[in-house]
Amino acid sequence: MKLRPHHLLCIRFFSMEPPGRGGDFDDLCRRIRGMMSSGDGTPVEVAEGIDDLCACCPHLGNGRCESPFGDEDKVRKWDARVIEGLGLRCGETRSAADLKGLIDGKAPLRFCRERCPWRTVCDVFGPGREKGHQV
Repeated sequence: MKLRPHHLLCIRFFSMEPPGRGGDFDDLCRRIRGMMSSGDGTPVEVAEGIDDLCACCPHLGNGRCESPFGDEDKVRKWDARVIEGLGLRCGETRSAADLKGLIDGKAPLRFCRERCPWRTVCDVFGPGREKGHQV
């Protein structure tokens, strides 16, 4: 499985499907959430740009994210913040279990607290998460 950095982080704590995607996107989103929540041994490659989830999104156009919630340029900035906060590299492959442990130990990132447009509906700020990692 190939996932861009903000999908790795965000899907772990986002309990709803993003609006306007539907069908295959929602199904894959639920499967990825299950994989990242259970922390199984599935290998996950940290993608630079379009990933497996983007590939089934109706907002993908010309090989770029064209979502009204954040286009490719904005999303790449989110990815850069997440890469920095988690200490990952694009192209790196880790198990879902390893990524779950890393994310659980570092979330919420400074990006989550200060810049994420989805923070008001994100479960990363639930009980016990108040202190978090400050990258």
